[in-house]
Amino acid sequence: MALPTSRVLLGFQDVVLEGKASSWDVSKIGGLPDAVPHVKLSFPSCPLCSSVLCHVVQVYCPLEGSRYHRTIHVFACSTKSCWGKPHSWVALRSQCLETHNPQVTQEVPKQEEKLAATDWCEDANDWGFDEDEPQVAPVQSHATSGPAAPVPTDCTSQLQNLSLTDTSETIQSSDSAFRSYYIAVAEEEDCSWDVDLDHARRLLKDYEKREASVMDLDLESCDGKGEAEKYEKCDLQNRDLVFHKFMKKISPCRQQILRYSWNGNPLYMSPPDKASQPLPCTRCGAQRVYEFQVMPALVAMLQGSKADMLVEFGTVLIFTCERSCWEDDDKIPVQEFCIVQEDPDQRYFH
Repeated sequence: MALPTSRVLLGFQDVVLEGKASSWDVSKIGGLPDAVPHVKLSFPSCPLCSSVLCHVVQVYCPLEGSRYHRTIHVFACSTKSCWGKPHSWVALRSQCLETHNPQVTQEVPKQEEKLAATDWCEDANDWGFDEDEPQVAPVQSHATSGPAAPVPTDCTSQLQNLSLTDTSETIQSSDSAFRSYYIAVAEEEDCSWDVDLDHARRLLKDYEKREASVMDLDLESCDGKGEAEKYEKCDLQNRDLVFHKFMKKISPCRQQILRYSWNGNPLYMSPPDKASQPLPCTRCGAQRVYEFQVMPALVAMLQGSKADMLVEFGTVLIFTCERSCWEDDDKIPVQEFCIVQEDPDQRYFH
């Protein structure tokens, strides 16, 4: 039976991966990205400073009913002047045929309709490991892939600033990558840990006291001050309310480094900018849906061998093609859409 669309899976730092064999069909923090079979994975370069982007996370996330394995790689620029800027983040989706799964038939009828929001939930509890094994890989579920639609010409501009470098030609090694860990997965409803609740509640109370004057703003406080000042005060109130909601939502489990809910509801840290709304898929023209986001707790875990290898952010939300468009002979990853939000108060996540 399909699970509710609001179901959220949380990712956490697991055992260190350094010195161990890695594969494209596991999820991990940092390290070097693992290429999906038959796909030419490249390191994107930052369009702002031309630096090669660092690999942040690899998420193995096939969706229910598809013939394809599916992995998303997220990259970011470690140059300080690029932090918090959306162009300095890139998400690349790669897929390949699931030829070794006897339960998946090769004769799948073409589907014109978009993916059902609950499709990936059908077998979400089966994530490729036994109950007695450590949880080191995310969702082993699959998504339906619809046929590719013509690419609208007004979407192609999104790729103009993206520079790709072949991995075989890039000076990129484990010495210039973030330390790598497996990602363990659990359902959000199972992650209310008392050891963190007291600390989280204290932080929330401190925040509420500090922002009380803003949180208590009402329409009367905005009247007679001029339209510009009224807008600024109400906008500040709105931003604080969104941040308060963010803090309250993650307070039972601040260690989460990733939230996954395909076609679910994103958790914004600040009100989303209308100008940064997800654009249609640059490959097929379909709408993009929220799939997952990386969380502030990940910042402290992105440590490289070089002192200047750092990335600061609040949360980064990844929106992907609702069709998960892909052809059997595709060799190049599809770039998806990232929304980057800066952290208004990083001290709450340390």
